[in-house]
Amino acid sequence: MRVVVIGAGVGGLTVAALLARAGLEVTVLEHHTYPGGSAGTFWHRGFRFDAGATLLAGFDEEGVFTRLERRLGVHFPVRRLAPGEALMEVWLPDGGVVARPVGRAFELEAQRAVFGRGVEGFWRWQEKRALALWRLAPGLPFPPADVKECLSLAQRGLSWALVHRADLLGLLADLVRPTLAHAPAHPGFRRFLDAQLLIASQTDAGHTYALFGAAALDLPHRGPAMPLGGMGVIAETLAQAVVRRGGRVLYRHRAERLQARNGRVEAVEVVLGGRRRGERERLEADLFVANLTPGDLMALLPGAAHQAPPADAWGAFMLHAAIPEAAVPPGALYRQWAGEGEWVFLSLSDPGDTRRAPPGVRVLSASAHTRLADWRGLSEEAYRSQKMAWQERMVRQVERLIPGFRESALCLLGATPRTYQFYTRRQDGWVGGYPQVHPLRTSSPKTPFPNLWRVGESIFPGQSVPAVAMGGERVAALVLDRLGLAQPADAVLEGCASAPGGHRVR
Repeated sequence: MRVVVIGAGVGGLTVAALLARAGLEVTVLEHHTYPGGSAGTFWHRGFRFDAGATLLAGFDEEGVFTRLERRLGVHFPVRRLAPGEALMEVWLPDGGVVARPVGRAFELEAQRAVFGRGVEGFWRWQEKRALALWRLAPGLPFPPADVKECLSLAQRGLSWALVHRADLLGLLADLVRPTLAHAPAHPGFRRFLDAQLLIASQTDAGHTYALFGAAALDLPHRGPAMPLGGMGVIAETLAQAVVRRGGRVLYRHRAERLQARNGRVEAVEVVLGGRRRGERERLEADLFVANLTPGDLMALLPGAAHQAPPADAWGAFMLHAAIPEAAVPPGALYRQWAGEGEWVFLSLSDPGDTRRAPPGVRVLSASAHTRLADWRGLSEEAYRSQKMAWQERMVRQVERLIPGFRESALCLLGATPRTYQFYTRRQDGWVGGYPQVHPLRTSSPKTPFPNLWRVGESIFPGQSVPAVAMGGERVAALVLDRLGLAQPADAVLEGCASAPGGHRVR
């Protein structure tokens, strides 16, 4: 059984690795020169910078990456953060700084220190909702892709509802009411919630539906880890797992068009790069998985109508920099500016991570939301001017978090939605998935073709590296179930963390 996966993002590679493990003949097509997409890591002037996504979790006992380590026999090169360790710090307009340490008791203590005891009720609600959701979330067939998933959803949902029957009305209400409905009136605390949910759900606390908000705020307690070598090591490890199981990961291979006949996709037309730039190949397969946005997938289908990103979709402006270790003030690895001006989220490499920078130097990535419409239709001159203006604004904001940043930075590199569009082929440079304003915003992985599936941040459970990996697990299970194949039993394989032998990732 031949499978083609279009796009070597974390979601696509998760599907590919699990299907290859089950014995299918898997080929992954990636137009770029390295895997990961928006969660990749690239080289520039001797430094490794994260392309976009920087915050990693899912390494708790039941977390998605812990499961994948067991199932694939791999080891992700990460440093797991210890209870009490500061994951991030959030700067507020009044000058206060809110720490978010690992562990619920540690975080509650930090919250009380800044906002007082009035926030205790909110965090009790958040913990209760998050724990209930994590019992249901892994492999949740929502929205269901077929009748079998409908039945599975009903069965799982009924069992879960019986366990939580005493609080069922509250859980159902939190599907439609906003996270802000549970928050005290403290303006600083509400600003904190807005800042955190903007990066986790792509909208503020007044619009994020409460169940998603509770789960999104639980990140510090779901096995946070620092990827050693950058976020891209997650995708790189998954790509190695594909190859080790006999699959192929083909870089500089851009899917140009899907060819369909009799209601099924039968082949993909591929344009090559590198030394074979411009050459075309036709790759036939029995099954296809697209790690693409809905609009990008529609663009591959002959005769399909154009589908633009949603009006409330976000792009990102990124500022990448290298800075001497001595210039970095003590503090958390992740820092967020929620004061005046652009809300900036900053991530620093782990001290001593020489895979990313030479000794005595750290790299950072700072990101801010920007509207996609603001970057469309610009002349080259207008685009360059706008990019430089944004870069200057970002430098000023990072200065608030790292005083003296401008003078101490060893290199600066800006990236706009156009940059993302060029390197990741994402339509308009759309990143972050759908703003989570209601539970039906993300769709199921099905498409109009029974042998074509979608994966990535536009399917449930949505954006974030752990979420797209969970979506990949679901799609792999769907494919194997449709084929009548049982998933192999989990096992940790000796020696599987070593370099793949006998296979080559191109």
